[in-house]
Amino acid sequence: MSNLLNIWLPLLSEESAIRRCFAIGALLFGLMNPLLASGQSLEQQLQLESPLELAKSARRDGDEKRGAILFFQQHMACSKCHSVAPSKPNGLGPNLALLPKETTDMDVVDSILSPSKNLRKGFESNTFVTTDGVTLTGLVVERNANQVMIREAARSGEITRVDVDQIAVEKVNPLSIMPAGQVNQLTNRQQFLDLVRYLLEIRDGGPSRAAELQPDPSLLAYSLPEYETHLDHVGLIQSWNDESYKRGEAIYQRVCGNCHGTRAQVGSLPTSLRFAEGKFKNGSDPFAIYQTLTHGFGQMVPQVWMVPSQKYDVIHYLREEYLRSHNPTQFVAVDRHYLDRLPKGDTRGPEPSKIEPWSAMDYGSSLTHTYQFPGKPLNLAYKGIAIRLDPGPGGISRGKNWMIFDTDTLRMAGAWSRKEGTTTNFIDWRGIQFNGEHQVHPRVVGEFHQVNSNGPGWSHPIDGSFTDDKRVVGRDGRRYGPLPRSWGQFHGTYYFNQRVVLSPRQHNADDFH
Repeated sequence: MSNLLNIWLPLLSEESAIRRCFAIGALLFGLMNPLLASGQSLEQQLQLESPLELAKSARRDGDEKRGAILFFQQHMACSKCHSVAPSKPNGLGPNLALLPKETTDMDVVDSILSPSKNLRKGFESNTFVTTDGVTLTGLVVERNANQVMIREAARSGEITRVDVDQIAVEKVNPLSIMPAGQVNQLTNRQQFLDLVRYLLEIRDGGPSRAAELQPDPSLLAYSLPEYETHLDHVGLIQSWNDESYKRGEAIYQRVCGNCHGTRAQVGSLPTSLRFAEGKFKNGSDPFAIYQTLTHGFGQMVPQVWMVPSQKYDVIHYLREEYLRSHNPTQFVAVDRHYLDRLPKGDTRGPEPSKIEPWSAMDYGSSLTHTYQFPGKPLNLAYKGIAIRLDPGPGGISRGKNWMIFDTDTLRMAGAWSRKEGTTTNFIDWRGIQFNGEHQVHPRVVGEFHQVNSNGPGWSHPIDGSFTDDKRVVGRDGRRYGPLPRSWGQFHGTYYFNQRVVLSPRQHNADDFH
């Protein structure tokens, strides 16, 4: 035990005596009672470490680019109060790219974990109560004999003017406007280190470095639905069963597996985590994975199409299929102590929509896409224009008879009708543009009247052959692209009400002279 104290006392030497005692006591108590220690919030866990060591860890292990993304995420609210641009004045908090050079690394850590520990001059807040009983809290921007200008905290720093004779009570607040516990919006210690590293980078490099690290808007999360603020995460996790596993598997195979791959096949995006063998960068416990799906992380964008139950279905599938047996170091046990740490809530969010908008919407009387036909393998109309042949409302997906013209080969690729007694519409709606499924093209479905193989729709103007030997040959040995201009051209598609007019032109031998 004495060796343990000898290790920790120097690390905590720059903290107050009270905090030292609390940190050492909490550490020792946590070592003797690990289950209780595991129930600490992220803020409490980080406060067991010294600011000096956290700052060193941030320098060594933090990622400033990931930290920049965290800083600008809406749920973190950092950028609502702090500017990092040279042209923007201070808001409710100081401009973090223009901090005084004497601001130490430990000061930056302390300002996040203990925002009221050292209030920066000029950012002390006041609370005013008017004669009408209205309470205003914010920074005093200007004061004269008649009015007080207040940068209101509740209104994201907007200026409010209050007449002096309307002020009944005024007091200076001992606490920072930045609320304690803000760090708990982060998922884990690594995210904290990333955020600190970003703040250290812009403190050292100023606005120019902040501009270099400014994340692309596509990497920032959308505005979260209101229900996300009071979700019953515990209830969602405790509802896991065989059915949720199957639902999660269906979503994973349809969407996630293309980038992340499976145990047998590598995904299409090399930087995507292979769940059966890799280490999660943003936490591997269920709530951490939920945060990644909700807010995005790195190159992965927020999965805005999923409701909470769908996210937890996928998480359940990942844990059981990939982590439990194949990647156990990333499998976090879900027990009572883990569940007690999760945010409390009273809703599980909306039910998944049973409406498939991609098949329900009105596309009009034609739809251009890549379509696959039955028969010969990979009979694809790569640039196919599907046309509804029967009149009626609702667009192409509500029709009964269709044909597809391929503008590459100038052929009628196929014609078909809906089978009697079925409700299957038009195509099977599989594909990344429709249901999100990767590595597949939508197949036409129904009763086929004519299907033509992939090749020229008109004969060659010189020798009269239909041999497909003039188009580009791909790596797979198949022909791609349009017919040569000397063979034929597609001029365009024209519409009149529900009618579709195609304008191709076949050249003849005279065009060669």
